[in-house]
Amino acid sequence: MSNIRGNLKFKATFTEGITPFTISVNQAFLDQTKLKLSLTRFVDTELQDQEPFTDGPPSEIAKQVKEYWEKHFDWRKTESALNKHFKQFTTIVHTGPKSKCRDPVPLHFVHHRSTRTDAIPLLFIHGWPGSFIEVENIIESLVSPTDASLLAFHVVAPSIPGYGFSPSPVKPGMGYREAGHCFHALMLKLGYDKYVIQGGDAGDFILRYQAVDYPESVVSALSNFWIIPPDDADKENYRSGQSTDDEKFIIELLNRFETKHWAYGQLHQTRPLKLAWGLTDSPLGLAMWIYEAVVSVVVDPAVWTPERLITWTMMHWIPGPYAAFSLYKHGAEDGAISIRGIERLPYVTQPVAISEFPKDIWYRTPLDWAKRGGNVQYRTVHEKGGHFPSLDTPDLLLQDIWKFFGDKKISKTEVFESTRS
Repeated sequence: MSNIRGNLKFKATFTEGITPFTISVNQAFLDQTKLKLSLTRFVDTELQDQEPFTDGPPSEIAKQVKEYWEKHFDWRKTESALNKHFKQFTTIVHTGPKSKCRDPVPLHFVHHRSTRTDAIPLLFIHGWPGSFIEVENIIESLVSPTDASLLAFHVVAPSIPGYGFSPSPVKPGMGYREAGHCFHALMLKLGYDKYVIQGGDAGDFILRYQAVDYPESVVSALSNFWIIPPDDADKENYRSGQSTDDEKFIIELLNRFETKHWAYGQLHQTRPLKLAWGLTDSPLGLAMWIYEAVVSVVVDPAVWTPERLITWTMMHWIPGPYAAFSLYKHGAEDGAISIRGIERLPYVTQPVAISEFPKDIWYRTPLDWAKRGGNVQYRTVHEKGGHFPSLDTPDLLLQDIWKFFGDKKISKTEVFESTRS
């Protein structure tokens, strides 16, 4: 196929059918990775008398990760665990007339079907720098809840093209909206004419475009990254001291993100290849790029053990990080983001639930602001949690999913009852 990159680092077959997939990374590539780690050159000009992380991840962390990766990390053990935990598949999708992409798109995805006859299809969309493994801690509870009164789901968790085991695109244009076209085509191919979506980070942007483009299929959605930027009136209220406490809090929170932390996003969307040259060649450099982005947005930074950080990094190291970086570039072309930060996305008419966690950059976004972006019916403001709730507070995210989609009238999931009759 013309849009599958050659020289894949893993064994895979992409056909028009649904093909079972087992992760099997080439040993030569793993050996080369260890060699590159052994040749790592460390930064030796860190400033003294400065708080750690002021300029980025400190050398102490980098040295710990490098030593663990070289001496203790066993990819084959990780590979085996992922293969055992997930039912994985590959296929090729055709995105249809609403898409700008005319080439078929190869996808890797996880698909767990529930044995429950009343289960409904749920599309789980990951973000950056995550991957399909973000669904790991919640998938079995969603498919087979221990409480029979809770809603069950058929869960589909695809890899965004260029992430994990979905091959990187060879033509420009794979932004959030195009990813939505791909995932809609996948859901139809699996026989799900109607479905619900859950997503955060890039997964939120994708779900919003997907809901707007396919209102006949996307029934409702739950987002844990429902950013609504302040408008001119909000900013004027803030300057004149007339903002509510929540409005003041979120304006200052977003401003800190945009002025202190958004540099990586600016680089991703303006010069992704420039960055990729260095991080495609340095496994430790890529791990530190990812670590800096994730360490402060979880309840307990200790969740980022070397084992977990390296596993997450491998989902970008194996395909190479360029496509994941350039998702931002094409996402900016969609209008979702800019060098300023997160922009206003299209209005979602379907019922939406939002889950706000205190370690995320949109925490305490007021409900009236949230409703500017869509038909928000549920808003849950949690006392703990962060940017990756499926990782560090999975029980809270599960509760929100069951509560919203289980309210069949509000979330409109009652439509699935009529399709079964």
